[in-house]
Amino acid sequence: METKSTMTREEIHDFGVQIVYEEMVKEGYEILGANPSPAVTPQIVARKNGKLCFVVVRTDVYPNKGRLADDREFFYNLEHAERNNAVCYFAGIGICNAAATDAGDEAAMGVPVRDAGFYVDFDGLKVMTTLDRAGAANGSGQPG
Repeated sequence: METKSTMTREEIHDFGVQIVYEEMVKEGYEILGANPSPAVTPQIVARKNGKLCFVVVRTDVYPNKGRLADDREFFYNLEHAERNNAVCYFAGIGICNAAATDAGDEAAMGVPVRDAGFYVDFDGLKVMTTLDRAGAANGSGQPG
C-alpha cells in the first residue's frame, strides 16, 4: 500500500509561486527573478511595458486562501516597491485537493497531498495601494 505524504508549508508556498510565475509569463511579463522562499519578499520581480513589478505571493489550502499576515506586512511591501519605483501586486492562492473534491470528501479537501492533483483558486494579480496613493497615481490628487 502506497503512503501519501502531505506537502510542507514551504512546498505549498512554492507551488503558489509557480502558479503565479506561469500565469505572468502567459500574460507577457518578463520575469527578472523569482524566489519561492516565504521569508523573502517580493517572491517575483518582473517587468511589463517598461514598468517594474513586485509580486507578493501567499498560498493556503482549502477552505482558506493566501493572504497577508497584517497591515505591517502590507505597508512594508508597498513601501519597498515605491522605493524601487515599482508597482506592487498581491497574489492570493488557494489550493484544494482535487481527488477529495471529486469524491465529495470535504474533510480531505484541505489536505495537500504531495504529487497529487489540485484545483486552484487564483483571481489574478491585485494592485496593492491605498486611497491616497491611488489619487496621486491617477493624476487627479483625489482617490479613484
